[in-house]
Amino acid sequence: MIILAGWLPESYAERVPRTFDITPLRSLVAVATTGGVHRAAQSLSLTQSAVSQHLRKLEREAGTALVTRDGRRIAFTPGGEELLAHARAILAAHDAAVHRFDKDSASVVTIGAAQNCAGVVLPTLMAELRATLSDREVRFRLDRNATVRQMVDARDVDVAVTTRVAPELMARTDGFRLDWLWSAAIDPPAPDDDIPLVVFTPPCTLRQPSFDSHSSVGRSWHVAAEINDLATGLDAVRGGVGTMLVPVLDRVPDGLIRLPGAPQPPAVQLVVAYADHTDPLVRETIVASLGDRVGTDRVESLPNHAFAMP
Repeated sequence: MIILAGWLPESYAERVPRTFDITPLRSLVAVATTGGVHRAAQSLSLTQSAVSQHLRKLEREAGTALVTRDGRRIAFTPGGEELLAHARAILAAHDAAVHRFDKDSASVVTIGAAQNCAGVVLPTLMAELRATLSDREVRFRLDRNATVRQMVDARDVDVAVTTRVAPELMARTDGFRLDWLWSAAIDPPAPDDDIPLVVFTPPCTLRQPSFDSHSSVGRSWHVAAEINDLATGLDAVRGGVGTMLVPVLDRVPDGLIRLPGAPQPPAVQLVVAYADHTDPLVRETIVASLGDRVGTDRVESLPNHAFAMP
């Protein structure tokens, strides 16, 4: 058999299987979990241009559009939603393998963060952690509250930042708070109309409070959409599908307003869940950084096993 170096049959390109690289897939998941390209870029320490290029590369490999854009807003197509589900599974397997065989795993700090607070947590922690832990690589894993706490027990993350509804605290109307969001381009429901709700599929910390808030004031409601990631939820709200209860910091996301006449949401806290294997410096840095940004009364540090208590 003779092999001619530098020569390939014309049909070779047609037979090369398509591949989805890890780095663009990570950008895709970050866009979904943070709600947009800008925050995704912040969470990954990349430029917005780099994240956009990653999305375009995935679209070329997939042979279909994955996202749609309207100004700075971004939404996932059906093909994008499908690839996103695969991307989450691929990244979980990839990161688990890296953790298993990483000879220098002590030099990596992995932070788990709940999706619903990623837009608050990531911009706050990224620069602080990388400055304080300059000798170590900082990574983030974004998922549901319960999932990132399970990651702490499994040692897949060093510490988890989750949300907790805190009825014992006074609710806020500014700063770090829960807000009912509505489309800035569509008239809100009339006072006697049912409230359409956009909610995360269970398990979700804010799902039951979403129902209880309106029921407590005698307002009827119905679930208009169930979603699995923040970007899809915010886009549904912008499109007028319904209102969504979301943790926000300072101003609300683009294209959205507070729902006029909505009941006062309960107070919300960020909970830093840690375990015996958590580096105290990492935990203390996270607690201090979040406290400076959202208020020390809105941050609580708890051992992860406390969540299993009745």
